[in-house]
Amino acid sequence: MEGKQGFDSKGYAAASKALLPASARAKVDAKSNKGGSKANTTTGKQSSVPGKPATGSKLTSWQQQGTKQDWISLTRHLEKEGLMPTVTFSFSKKKCEEIANQLRSLDLNTAAERNLVQSFAIQTVARLSPKDQILPQVVNTVEMVKRGVGVHHGGLLPILKEMVEILFSRNLIKILFATETFAMGEYVKKLSFVSVLTSSADDTSLYLCYLGVNMPARSVVFNAIRKHDGIQFRELQPGEYVQMAGRAGRRGLDTVGTVVLCCFGDHPPPQTMLKNMLTGSSTKLQSQFRLTYTMILNLLRVEDMSVEGMIKRSFSEFATQRALTNNEYPKLLTRGTKTLAKLDEEFKHDVDSRIGAEDIEEYYASSSNVLSSAKELLCYILSSGGTGGGALVAGRLVLVTSARKHGYVRAPAVVLKPPTPSSNISSASSNESDGIVCIVLLPQSYTSVKDKEGEPVLGDLNYVGLQKDRFYVIHELSLDEILLVSDKKCKIDSNVLLKEKSSSMSIRRGALGNPFAGARSMQRREADDPFAGMNARGKKNDDTSRNKPSVSQETQVVDDVVTFLMNSEETELQTGLGVLDLRDCAKNMHQGNSAVEFGAAYARYEQNITLLRHFRSHYHPILEIHYKVVDRREILRSRVRTLRKLLSNESLQLFPDFLQRKALLQTLGYVDENDTVCLKGRVACEVNTCEGLIVTEMVFGGLLSELEPTEIVAALSALIFQEKTDEEFDSELPERLVASCNGMKAIALDLGQRQKDHGLPVDPLEYCATSLKMGLVHVVYEWACGVPFSSICELTDVQEGSIVRCITRLDELCREVRNCARVVGNPTLYRKMEMASEAIKRDIVFASSLYVS
Repeated sequence: MEGKQGFDSKGYAAASKALLPASARAKVDAKSNKGGSKANTTTGKQSSVPGKPATGSKLTSWQQQGTKQDWISLTRHLEKEGLMPTVTFSFSKKKCEEIANQLRSLDLNTAAERNLVQSFAIQTVARLSPKDQILPQVVNTVEMVKRGVGVHHGGLLPILKEMVEILFSRNLIKILFATETFAMGEYVKKLSFVSVLTSSADDTSLYLCYLGVNMPARSVVFNAIRKHDGIQFRELQPGEYVQMAGRAGRRGLDTVGTVVLCCFGDHPPPQTMLKNMLTGSSTKLQSQFRLTYTMILNLLRVEDMSVEGMIKRSFSEFATQRALTNNEYPKLLTRGTKTLAKLDEEFKHDVDSRIGAEDIEEYYASSSNVLSSAKELLCYILSSGGTGGGALVAGRLVLVTSARKHGYVRAPAVVLKPPTPSSNISSASSNESDGIVCIVLLPQSYTSVKDKEGEPVLGDLNYVGLQKDRFYVIHELSLDEILLVSDKKCKIDSNVLLKEKSSSMSIRRGALGNPFAGARSMQRREADDPFAGMNARGKKNDDTSRNKPSVSQETQVVDDVVTFLMNSEETELQTGLGVLDLRDCAKNMHQGNSAVEFGAAYARYEQNITLLRHFRSHYHPILEIHYKVVDRREILRSRVRTLRKLLSNESLQLFPDFLQRKALLQTLGYVDENDTVCLKGRVACEVNTCEGLIVTEMVFGGLLSELEPTEIVAALSALIFQEKTDEEFDSELPERLVASCNGMKAIALDLGQRQKDHGLPVDPLEYCATSLKMGLVHVVYEWACGVPFSSICELTDVQEGSIVRCITRLDELCREVRNCARVVGNPTLYRKMEMASEAIKRDIVFASSLYVS
C-alpha cells in the first residue's frame, strides 16, 4: 500500500511472484503470456537472475528468519536507495543482538562520522570504572556504533542505551535494531542536558526537544510480524503496526516514510492477514485500572476521596457513569421516590375502602409468584412446539391476570387460538407476545365505552361484546399473564369467534418480497365479463351462505362460551377450579434430570395456587380495582429499586472485588471493623514498588530482623525481579538467606490461599510464582558483598541491563522497607536497611545519566 490509497492487491501479487525462485517465476510468466515468444523472452531474462531453492511449506515459509547474507544484502540495498537511518524492529532481545552481530563486516559511517562517534563513546565509557569499561556488552556496543550499527532493548545497560539514543538522533547510527518499546514513547527524557557533541547552546536545545518527542527514521524494517504477548504468539494488531511504522519519515526532511516487511521464504504472509494489519481498525481502548491493596489502604486513610469514588472516576466506569448522567437517572430516581412516597401515603389513608381486601398486598405478592411459576412451566412444555401437550389447546379454560394492561384479575378465559410454533419462546425471552388468543370474561365492574367509528367487530382482536349482561373481550395474551391452567375445556367453534387471517397475511407477506404475488398466469386469466359477480334471479350464492355463519349461530356460540365462563368464575369463587396436571403434558419431553426439576417446579406451582386461594382478596367482588392500586405501587417500587442500584456503588464492576479485598484486609488485621487503617495497614501503605502484603508480613513476622544487610537486600530482590530464569539456590548462599527465601514462599502461598478463600480469582501457586522470582538472589548477594559487576554477570544468563534495572528498583524498595521499620518502631531494622541501600549503590549500577550530567 502507498499513502491513503488502501491495500494494493496487484502489488501483493507482484511481491508474491518476486519471492518465487527463478524457475517458478518463469513458469508463472509462461502461463500468463499468450504468445510463446514473449514467454521465451521472459524466461530468458529471468534465467539470468539467481534464484534460491524453494524451502518450507506455503503456510509457514513467510515466518522463516533471514541468514547473514540476507541481512547484509538488505542493509546494502537500504544504503544504496538512501533509506537510512533505519529502525529494524525485532520482538526478541536475543534476535536484535544476533542480527547486529551478523553485520560485523559492514561499515556504514564515513571517516568523519567514525571519529565523532569514537570521541563520544570514549567520553561515555570514561564515566565507568576501569573494570566496567571492559565488560563484553560495553566493548561490543562501542565497536558496533563506530560502524553505524546500534542495538536498543531492555537488556542493554542504561548508559549504553542513552549513548545509542543520542547517536541515532544525530544520524550517526545508520541502522538500529530495537524492540517495540523504542516506538512506544518509553524513552522520553528530561529537558536538562549538556551537549557533548556540539558546543552551541541553541543546537543543544533544538536537539533536546527533538529527542524528547520521538526518534523518527527514514525507513522502518520489520523482522517479523508475529510476537509473543506473554501468553501466546500472535500477529501484530493494526494499532501496534501503526505505532512502529509511524517512526518512518522525518518531518521536514522526508516526503515519504518507507516500511519494509521482511519475508525470507518463498511465499509472503496471507493477504487477509496483511490487509487486516495494514488497514484494519485500531484496537478498542480498554481500561487497565485494577484495585491494589496499597491503593485501598491509602484511600481509606484520607477523607477527601473514597475507593468507590476512585472506581467511578476510572476509565472502566466512564461509559456507564456518562450514560447514567445523560439519561437523567438521578432526576428520575428523585421523582420516582417522591411519587412512591405519595402513593404509599394514599394507600394507608384508603384503608377503610378496602374492607374485605385487607390482605391485598400479600395477595399481590402471592399472585406474582403464581404467575412466575406458571410461566416457567408453560415455557418448558411449549419449547418443543405445538400446544404443549394439550395444555393450551383451543377450548382450554384458563385464569388470566392483566391488571395494568387490560384491567382484569383472575378472569376466566377460553383459548381460541393456541400458540403457533413460531410464537413459542423459551424461558429466556420473557417480554414478547406468544400469540395465545383468548376470549376473556371481563369483571362486573367493567363499564362500556361509547362506540366509535371503525371499532373491531366480532371475530377481530380487541373486540368487546355484551352477552347475558356481562362484557367479554378477545385479547392476545402472553405466557406471563396466565395465572392458572384448568382441567376443564369448552367445545367451541373458534372460526366464529376469531377470523382466520393467515391466508391474507401470507399473501401480504409474499407481496412484500414479490411484486407479482397473487397474480394469475396468462393462460388462466379469464376474459372480462360485464356480468361477473351477478346471480340469476331467485338463486343465492351458495359459497357465501355455506361459509358465513348466520347471526343466530354466532349468538348461540357466544352465549354458550359466556355461560361457560360465568359458571367457571362461580366455581372458582366457591370451590376452586381443578388444575391441569402439567406433568402429564411433559411426559415425553424430559431429558436427564429435567423430570425431577420439572416435578419440583410443578409442586411449587400447586403450593402457590393453594396459598393464593387462602387470601380473602381472592374472592373480593372488585378485586381488580384494589389489585391495580397495589400493582402500580409495586411496579414503581421495582423501578425505583433498579434506579437506586444503578446509581449506587453496587453497580460498579470492581465493587465486588473491592469488598472481597477489604474483607481480606480485615481478616489480616490491616483494617478494623470501622474501616480504620491499623498499624499493619499503615506499614503496607509505605510499599509501592512490589507486593505490599508480602513485605508487611515479612516485617511483622521478623523474617528480616535475623538477616544481615547483604542478605536482606538479596532476599528482597525476589520481589523486584520478574524474568523467568533458573531459580535453584546456589550452595554458596548462606543458610539463613535460603531459609528466608523459603519463608517468603510460605508467606506468599498463605496469602494466595487466603485471597482464594475470600472469593478472589487467585491461584496460590500462581500467586507465589508471579510475586517471587529468585533468579537474581545470588547475583544481588554477591553485588552487595562488593563483587565487581563483570564477575556477577558470569553467575547468570540475565542480560546486564536487566540486572542494573533490578538493583536500581531494589534501592527504592530498601527505602520503603526502611520507612516500614520507622512506622513499626524497629531501629535495628532501620539501620540495616540503610546499610543495605549503601551496599548496592556503587559503580555502573548507579552511573550518572548522559541526559542530566
